[in-house]
Amino acid sequence: MASMFGQSSGARAAPAPVMQPAQPAQMDRSEPVDDRPKHLKKVSFAQFDPSAQQQINSMFNSPMFQELEAQVKANTDILDRMNKQMEDERKERIKAKQTAHIPEALKGSGQEMPSIMKTVEDLILMDEEVEEDDEEEKDVENGQEAEEGDDEEDEDEDEEEDDEDDDEYRRRTPLNKLQILDSHSKAALTGHSLAAYVSTLDEDNLKKFTSKITQDCQLWLSRLFRFPDSSPFYHEEHKDGLVKICRMALYQKYPRYPVEGFEALYSRPPVIYISSAAMPGLSNYLCLQLGLPLSSICNVPCCTEKGTTSIMDVQMLEKLIQDDISAAKTPVLLVGFAGSPHLGSVDNLQELRKICKDHKIWLHVEGNNLAILATVSVPTAVEPATSGDSMTLRLGKWIGIPGLPFITLYKTTDPALELAAGLNTFTPQLKLNCLPLWIILQSLGHDGIVDRIKHCCTLAEKMHDILQNLPTIKEIGEEKTEEKEAKTFKDLLFVAIDALFVFKMASPTVVFRYVEDSTTGAVEIAPYSPVTSQEDMEEKEKLKAYYDALNLWLCDTLYLENPNVGLELIDVEQEGNCIKFSPLDTAQVKGTVEEDIENFGESLKKQIAILDATVLQRDRFCAIVEAQDNLRIVEVPNWAGLGVVQYMPEEWRERMTDLPDNAKRDINNINTELVKRLHSKDTAFSLGYNDENIGCVKFGLITDDTDLEELIGLVCSLGKEIEESSKYLEKLSEKIQKGIEEANKELHKEMDEKLQQEGVLRQVPLVGSLLNWWSPPPKDAVKGRTFSLSSGTMASTEKTYKYHMQVQEDDAPPPVSPSANQSPNSFKDVLKPSSSPSSTQTDQKPKETQSLENQQAPDLK
Repeated sequence: MASMFGQSSGARAAPAPVMQPAQPAQMDRSEPVDDRPKHLKKVSFAQFDPSAQQQINSMFNSPMFQELEAQVKANTDILDRMNKQMEDERKERIKAKQTAHIPEALKGSGQEMPSIMKTVEDLILMDEEVEEDDEEEKDVENGQEAEEGDDEEDEDEDEEEDDEDDDEYRRRTPLNKLQILDSHSKAALTGHSLAAYVSTLDEDNLKKFTSKITQDCQLWLSRLFRFPDSSPFYHEEHKDGLVKICRMALYQKYPRYPVEGFEALYSRPPVIYISSAAMPGLSNYLCLQLGLPLSSICNVPCCTEKGTTSIMDVQMLEKLIQDDISAAKTPVLLVGFAGSPHLGSVDNLQELRKICKDHKIWLHVEGNNLAILATVSVPTAVEPATSGDSMTLRLGKWIGIPGLPFITLYKTTDPALELAAGLNTFTPQLKLNCLPLWIILQSLGHDGIVDRIKHCCTLAEKMHDILQNLPTIKEIGEEKTEEKEAKTFKDLLFVAIDALFVFKMASPTVVFRYVEDSTTGAVEIAPYSPVTSQEDMEEKEKLKAYYDALNLWLCDTLYLENPNVGLELIDVEQEGNCIKFSPLDTAQVKGTVEEDIENFGESLKKQIAILDATVLQRDRFCAIVEAQDNLRIVEVPNWAGLGVVQYMPEEWRERMTDLPDNAKRDINNINTELVKRLHSKDTAFSLGYNDENIGCVKFGLITDDTDLEELIGLVCSLGKEIEESSKYLEKLSEKIQKGIEEANKELHKEMDEKLQQEGVLRQVPLVGSLLNWWSPPPKDAVKGRTFSLSSGTMASTEKTYKYHMQVQEDDAPPPVSPSANQSPNSFKDVLKPSSSPSSTQTDQKPKETQSLENQQAPDLK
């Protein structure tokens, strides 16, 4: 410090001036207060000694201080980062608490569009992905080496697949759930996007746009389906159109209904007539939507004079209307069908229209046969539908275009009733739902729509022709009209007039059922025919349940073998399970062509041959089974097969009923094992259970060349083998159980003897340990027991333990002898004789081992 503030000369230098802070100048008291300086002037240290400042700077610029500064800076950065991280985590925790109620998929700033589209694709093709994964795992397990060797070929195939179109790829996927879209379907999807985009127009332009679209659709639909002066109502739910029509019919019959509500209906309650062939739940749906009681719905029965049909009984309808009028009720609306939902039958629309005119009832018509109104030639039975008051069209289903709304055409002259019923609206955005329909009608044109509808009718006619040639197939819902031969000129004249003025067409809905062959002399069973006795009724019910099961199997098999043919299993009230083919609903979606119907016919004939063989051999099968002592017939309802049998062990054959629990368990085990062995040889066998939950053997369907005696003999032989093996196991288990009980008794006996020998004091914990230390007990412990399965004898394990100990001593390596060069280290080595007794011992050991080997080792089982 002296060198810093002074010179280092030998003579004593004058002392350096002491640094004094600069004194403020004497202020004149006469000066005003505002002129005084507010702050003191700062003076730097370098003004007194610049060299000292330089030395200080040089000291701080040294490497040590630079390194220290760098470390401090690094530590400071680390602390800053930690503080920032802790602050971010704190903010995230606060945000997580505030957004805990938000779903996980919506948290954050949103997901990327590719990930959202991938999720949509996974949801659509979920089943296919699972099956593909399973197939890939099997391929990996079966042939990993083959895949490695064919990498180049796989790459070439992948390149070829990438060049193919999406439509071809979807055709190669049989389980794909999406419809293959053509250019018209893609145009409809584009129309939905345009409707959403056009809704952003300003209000004036949007009104002009929607008015043009709605007017065009109204004109085109009324002309296309021969329903002039009608207005359309577009809806997404099929039943909503009928609900709006019912509400408007109520407003017409009860003008005070919008104001007074149900009080206006109280004096004369309304009645809505619906055919009993309507879809289930339609009556409840109408009552819920309209706020009416169930008593306001009247179900009109169908006539069954010409077989099982779903045609409304006109005479019964007239009677019901007269009864309601006499009961001070008001008939409001009648729902008729031009093609019932199940059977496709057409009501007598001409008579229904006449009844509605007489009683001033609103006539509403529904059904798939209304599609034929768009064709050039309209059948006589469907043409009266154009004289009704309203109809509901399923145009999107008929022409196979996805996304098109349902259309309800109605005739009215009061726009106020339309608005009150909800059939019309002033909101232009809601009217844009007809934009896809407007695009499709122009894209297909009249010829395109007619061609698609005619194609469906052609498929139905071809299906009718195939089914008529099969004797065991019964078509349901078709009116059986006998054609009389024209013997006179009058008959010929009537036939000619009928051909000119009455145009008939096969129903586009085909419903059939497999029944008993009536050509073989058997009588066809009808469940609704009069029954004479209770036994006959029970037998017919069993037969009906059996044929229901056969039709269920037939429908499933045909559906799997013909994926392009849309089949549906329905339950017809008086028939049972039936198979329905409705090309107007499925042909355009599945892409059904005439070749598919031909293949379906061949597949149907093949499956019917199997069913015929099974039904024909069923009685013979029962007779053969009843002749066997160890088999019995089991009644299992809803089983489509040859029959069900149960193997009975020999000890339980005489006692078929009131079996004990052990007998049920034995019978169940034997039959379960029997089915496993039979299924490994033939997959037609399966496991079933009777009413008591005991296993039994199900026989599947057979062919003509199946040998029943050989089949039943196989069941009997395998059953006997399993029974004998089970008996052996039972005897063996009994023998083992007896041996275990005997061993336990002997062990208890030895323990009691040991307790008597040692005394009770040795068993006391503290006293026993002291006594054992003072007087150790004998070393002989309780010996175990061994049981021989071959001889069934019990023996002690003492010999076994001795035998194993001797074997271990023989297998032990000999001791290492000292080498000759080593000198004796101990007194024992010096006194060791030349002829040691070890040689004699080694000579004796082989003899002992030989004697032990000659002894029979105890059975360790």
